[in-house]
Parts: sequence; structure tokens; C-alpha cells
Amino acid sequence: MDWFLIPSITAIIFKIVIFLRYQSSLRSETFNLCVLFLAVFLLNVVELIALGQSHSDATTLVLLIAYHSSAIFIVHAFLNIALDYSNFIWNAQKIKLALNFVLAALTVALVFSRNLIADWTILAGSYIPTKEAGSLYWLFQFYTLGGIAFAVGLLIYGMNTHESNLQRRQCMVFLLASATPVLITAMIIILQAVGLPLSAGIFMSLASTVMLAVIVYAEEKSRLFKLMTLLPYSNERKLHNQLLEQITECVSVNDDPDSRNQLNLKDMMKALEGTVVEHVLHYYQGNQKMTASALGVSEATLSRRVRGASQRKTSDTDQDSIRITQ
Repeated sequence: MDWFLIPSITAIIFKIVIFLRYQSSLRSETFNLCVLFLAVFLLNVVELIALGQSHSDATTLVLLIAYHSSAIFIVHAFLNIALDYSNFIWNAQKIKLALNFVLAALTVALVFSRNLIADWTILAGSYIPTKEAGSLYWLFQFYTLGGIAFAVGLLIYGMNTHESNLQRRQCMVFLLASATPVLITAMIIILQAVGLPLSAGIFMSLASTVMLAVIVYAEEKSRLFKLMTLLPYSNERKLHNQLLEQITECVSVNDDPDSRNQLNLKDMMKALEGTVVEHVLHYYQGNQKMTASALGVSEATLSRRVRGASQRKTSDTDQDSIRITQ
């Protein structure tokens, strides 16, 4: 088996695993996420067929057209998901209508005209089939780069302005997950524009699969929290480390009767409660009404919990200072 088939085969296997493991998210969540999954899967299948063996001229051209059509649908779905996540409401419906029109126009032009892809040829220095650009191939490049840039801008906009903390975090994860395929796509298109013989095949298989896996995984709130704990300096990671440290102290029981560090379940539960309250309060940017509603307590109860957590933190700091002085 040729080495360049390994990324395509691996990517297809990963996509099958993603579908089997998280098919509920693909069925119940956004339609555009399903379109993205199918488009990326089709792109990998076409890539594998094209690279796996030699074909007639007509078949190879059809495969290249199918590959580029899949790429157009990927950009289209990527843009629509970014619009949904960012909650960009200015003429959103008109923008989506325009995107649908551009999708249809480019797909028809690819299939029925040779102005985008004139023919096919062998990539220099290999036997990988690639397209011969037609006179209007720049439209495909412009749509791809422009669509990616617009989607990235939408995600940055949503990450900074969305009212929902959950949606802001989804925008952040989506942006980080798409960074690698976006950079690879932009780099290849720019290098092709200056005349270097490169193909987007092989490079995009695993990169797009990783992006898809992260996006599908992050659709569920608890899984999104797990992803956020992996990001350095995130509030979720800070909470995770604090809870882990406190729980470790809880289970590390000192059974020495003469020790001053005896297990005190009441104090430990209060410490854990205080950490959670602080995190949720920070999550809602200090809004006590929303925090109390999320925790299922009254605002008065929440205020007492916050004061208690602050007092315990001050007490712990004073005790640490005493230990250092001694």
C-alpha cells in the first residue's frame, strides 16, 4: 500500500468511529453539522479512490470535480455553523440565502463547465492526479479563502460578544479546532496562486477529521466542559485543578490521632461548595441572579455562600502565612 493512502484510510476510519460514537449529536443538532460531516467524509472517500489506483481520463476528471464540490460544501457548512454559533443577526437570513445561491452556482459551474477545472494532470514529481485550472478557477480560490476568513471573523465575533457563556466557549473551541485545516488550506491556495505545484489532498484528510471530531464532541455541554479543562489558563481548567486538589486532600486521610490535620468532612464539603460557587459566579460574570438560578438556590443563600467562601479563603491565607513565618 502506498504511504500517501494511509492518511485517507485513517481519516475514514476515524469518521466511522465518530459517527458510531456520537451519532446522536449528528442527528439531533444542527443540520449544517451533518452537512459538514457528509462533505468531509465524501472528500476523503473521493481522495482515496483517486489515489488508490489509476483511472481513465473521464473518471479522473469526475473524481476531481467531486473532490472540489465536496470542498465547496465544506466551506458552505463551515460558514453556516459559524453564523449559528456566533449569533450574528445582521441580515443573517439574507447572508444564508446568498451563500446558498453561491453554493449552487459554483457546483453547477464545476459540473457543467470547464471554466473552473479545465482538465487533469499529474502533479510534478509524483503520480498524484491534480486539476488543470480553468480561466475562472480563481473564483473557487476566492470563495474558499473568503469563506474561511468570514467564518473565522464570525467565530471571533461570537467569542467576544455572545450573551451565552456556553456559546462563547463553543465559538472558541470551534475556532481552535479549525485552525490547522484553515491554515493548511490558506497556505496551499496561496502557494498554488504563485505557481507552486501542490495538491490539497493528503494534507487535509486528518486535519479535517480532527476538526470534525472536536466540533461534534463539543456539541454536548458536559463534553465541552471536558475540552475546556484541557485549555491552559481557562476557568474550567482552574476549577478542575482546584477540585482535584481538594478531593485529593479529602481522600488522603491522616489516621494519626496526634495529628492536627484530622479529617473534617464538614469543612471539606464547604471548601468544595465554595470553589463551585466561585466558578459559577465567575462564569456568569458576577451576576448573582443568574448564578443563584443555575445553582438552584436563592440569592440570599448564594450571598451567604460567597461570604463564607471568601472568609475561608482569607483564613487559609492567614494560616499559610503563619506556617511560612514559623
